[in-house]
Amino acid sequence: MCGIAGSVNFRLSYHDINQNMFHRGPDEQTGFLVDNIDFYHLRLAIQDIGGGKQPMHLEERYTIIFNGEIYNHKELRIQFNLCCKTSSDTETLLLLYEKLGFDCLHQLEGMFVFAIYDKQEKKLFIARDRAGKKPLYYFTDGEKIVFASELNCLKGLLPLQMNTENFYHYLRLGSFYDTLTPYKNVTELSAGNYLIIDCTTLNITKKCWWKINNF
Repeated sequence: MCGIAGSVNFRLSYHDINQNMFHRGPDEQTGFLVDNIDFYHLRLAIQDIGGGKQPMHLEERYTIIFNGEIYNHKELRIQFNLCCKTSSDTETLLLLYEKLGFDCLHQLEGMFVFAIYDKQEKKLFIARDRAGKKPLYYFTDGEKIVFASELNCLKGLLPLQMNTENFYHYLRLGSFYDTLTPYKNVTELSAGNYLIIDCTTLNITKKCWWKINNF
């Protein structure tokens, strides 16, 4: 288990993230700031302890933060002839995205949430696994976007307001329905979905890449 957090047009407080999510990544905590993007990763080192440091960069274009595990990453290296420098599944994921783009998701077997920033296109790609094993929540108010692995992390970074209407759903159902959360402007990214964020306009496109009904 690792933890990720990131933002567009908002400077993260690494101290506040550590306060709320240190338990997710006690081995290493690293931030990365470029353009109007701020990434932070809390690592629980499992694969390639020495070479799997995040945020991980590919040349001067792509940067990834990743929480999860890609079970078939060694097979993907062979299948797509990926030239890797480490034994980390994070690098496999980053190189596969460079080669296949969004279609890389259909090749992945595992549990994951990851965010990749494309410095050339000024776009952010955030994806969640088929079953939603790894969580992700994001806040947007039209001026900034902030996302994190846990709701309490967002609460520590932002002055969130309670959404009383959503609590009516909770009282009736015993849980927050679908993508609803206790807070205004905060949404849970659905399982089997991804976001494409234009980091210049803050336009968010959400797409479903996998539905259980199809299988």
